[in-house]
Amino acid sequence: MTGHTRFCSFRQRLLVRLTLLALVAMLLASIAQVFLITREQRQQQELLLHELTSIQVPLLQVALWDIEIGALQGQLERIAGLSTVAGVRLHSETGLDMQAGDVRPHDGNPESTLVIPSPTEHAQRLGELQIFFQHHRLVQRIIDSILHRVFELSLYTLLVFTILFRALHREVGRPLQLIADYVSRLKPQKHAPPLVLSRAARNWHDEIDLVSRGFETLHAGMRHYAEQHELAIEQLASERDSLDRRVEERTSELAYLNGYLKLISGSSLKLMHLHHAQYPQAMHQTLKMLGYYLHLDASALLDNHRLRVHWTLAEDPQWLERLEQRPAPTLQSGWSIEQLDDRSLLIHFISPQHSFGYAVRGRTTRDVAAERKELLQGAGQWLFSLLQHWDHVIGLEQARQELLEMSRTDPLTGLANRRHFEQHQTDELHRAQRMGYPISLLMLDVDFFKAFNDLYGHAEGDACLMKLAGLVNLRFKRTGEMAARLGGEEFAVLLPGMGPEAARQAADSLGMAIYDLHVPHAGSVWGRVTVSIGCASWTGQPVGNTEEIIDGLMRTADAALYEAKDAGRNQVVAARGTELSAVQ
Repeated sequence: MTGHTRFCSFRQRLLVRLTLLALVAMLLASIAQVFLITREQRQQQELLLHELTSIQVPLLQVALWDIEIGALQGQLERIAGLSTVAGVRLHSETGLDMQAGDVRPHDGNPESTLVIPSPTEHAQRLGELQIFFQHHRLVQRIIDSILHRVFELSLYTLLVFTILFRALHREVGRPLQLIADYVSRLKPQKHAPPLVLSRAARNWHDEIDLVSRGFETLHAGMRHYAEQHELAIEQLASERDSLDRRVEERTSELAYLNGYLKLISGSSLKLMHLHHAQYPQAMHQTLKMLGYYLHLDASALLDNHRLRVHWTLAEDPQWLERLEQRPAPTLQSGWSIEQLDDRSLLIHFISPQHSFGYAVRGRTTRDVAAERKELLQGAGQWLFSLLQHWDHVIGLEQARQELLEMSRTDPLTGLANRRHFEQHQTDELHRAQRMGYPISLLMLDVDFFKAFNDLYGHAEGDACLMKLAGLVNLRFKRTGEMAARLGGEEFAVLLPGMGPEAARQAADSLGMAIYDLHVPHAGSVWGRVTVSIGCASWTGQPVGNTEEIIDGLMRTADAALYEAKDAGRNQVVAARGTELSAVQ
């Protein structure tokens, strides 16, 4: 600190502050003296004005009323001769102006004005007396008073400074200088000299004595420090080599943990975006990489006491068999570690809904020692999270398949719904256009189905539709063929590769099979459930784009269906001409 700031003596700073204090005291005393003199002068002026008002103003009133110029001048001269008056000026209402004394320094502005009233009527003015006071005497008096006060205070301050300086030098300044010199010579060595102030003996002590005792304590402490310093150097030398070794070991551990974290983060990123079918191989590869890194020769994941995935450096079916045949442990909920043998550990996680196990076998007993159990448990927790994600992916895939099936299937009959049928129809027509084969469409409608529901109820109606749907689905199983429920009692069958004749024969065979089911229907003229079928075919002729062909095929088959219903029902109508075929 002393190398960056200048030295300033305590005595010098104290004297400077006392000097400033004396100057401030002189200034305040001068201001007070000026105030007192000014107030005294004002009181004298007020007293003078009172005397002039009571004595001189009546005389001036008489002389001014009688217009006695000589008397007026004499009165003015007497007033101007007063010690505090510099000059006076008389101004009457008749235009008479007279003055005495010196009024020029005041620029015609009087300090006070006395009104001279009329002797007969006090409300009427005869004139006014303007009075100009002496100022240079007041200023001179103030200056003399200030100089006198400054001189007195200077003598007093000098006397106080002399006494105070000698006392401070003897009691404070000299001891502080000795202490400063002692501190500048002080070094951390064994034989530092003691501090000696050479002060007179007395039966009391002060702050300087306290500082001196403190330095004596410091001297003893520094001597002790010097002795301990050598001992500390020796100890530091002995610790240096062991510190280098510990730093090297710590660096190796950090590098190991950094590689472990990279392995975990890299594997997690790869596994997060895999298809569920790729998970078994990916988890096996993860166990393998983790085993190499953790110095293991075997590891396995158990899900609800069932072997889910495993890895071994060398085939060891007995170890895996012992894991699967172990009885379920009775452990509390949460994570725990069980020692299977001197080289094997089983990290458990137990919850009311799930049981997870991570079995590991080290290459040596040190690989599964107590100091590595925390690391192995952390690996087990990470693998458990991967296993949960795997189950989540499987669940999502199953839900997706179920939703897809629900979106494509009629919930009552199990046949394809209209949306799925139309998409399949478009795909098959594209294939037919590329391959050059025909495609046919059957439209079916259950005859008198409303009457069936009215007679037997909707439950029997649903059962009837399910029975017919089962028959239709059973008869059309070839590749590309599809039966669908379009709505209500209306069905459709797509027949890729069938021309008009083959489609007509398939429709006749279907109608006869439904007739032979012998589903009772009292509201039908045949006494059983029958269907009307419309048939349409596309034989490859270029009649428009895919959408136009599909639309034409649907409209043609639907028109043929309505033609079959208009012709008496229980028959097949093909789109070729108006040929009708009754189903007996």
